[in-house]
Amino acid sequence: MADSADDQPSVDGRRVRSERSRFAIARALLDLVRETRQMPTMDAVADRANVSRRSVFRHFADTNELIIAATHMQRDEVFARFHSRDISQMPEPERVKAVAQRLGRLWEYVTPARAVAGAMRADNPVIDRMLSEDDVTHSSYLNAMFSASLAQAPDADRPLFLQSLVSASSWPTWVGLRRDQHLTVVEARRVMEHTLRALLQAARSASPDPVG
Repeated sequence: MADSADDQPSVDGRRVRSERSRFAIARALLDLVRETRQMPTMDAVADRANVSRRSVFRHFADTNELIIAATHMQRDEVFARFHSRDISQMPEPERVKAVAQRLGRLWEYVTPARAVAGAMRADNPVIDRMLSEDDVTHSSYLNAMFSASLAQAPDADRPLFLQSLVSASSWPTWVGLRRDQHLTVVEARRVMEHTLRALLQAARSASPDPVG
């Protein structure tokens, strides 16, 4: 029993070192993706984490497991960094502006890693599931922010207006504004804000389709 108790600090120490190494390796991958906007080699990851390549695969079964760990790390950072403050009592014009500002900062921050994850989505069911969960979170956020205006639309049209809001403020749309249209962050945010305002106005003024 004494030997077992004496061994416990050693076991705990190894576990802590292992967790630190895993964190450093995942951190290295995520930082390199953000800096280079592409998937780094495992040699580059090992160099950045100050470990050997062999050590990388001692802590992670394969590259896929490492990518998933880095994706979880980014998600945790996003939740902490972009925690949604309560703006539900703001007048809608101010709320639209606040939503566009938050999403603009969020999409700009996640773009490098999100682009790499998106390219791997078709072949990685875990990443696909995580990105799908993020899409649901985005839709739920918009529905909560603009429920009053959406409620004024005809019942049959509400899903369409919500889907339109989601599309207008989504990460792929943000990338299109920034990369394809070469807009600045401020310009892209203004386009998003303008589009959201127009959609909400359309929802409030929509009339049911005539029957027959």
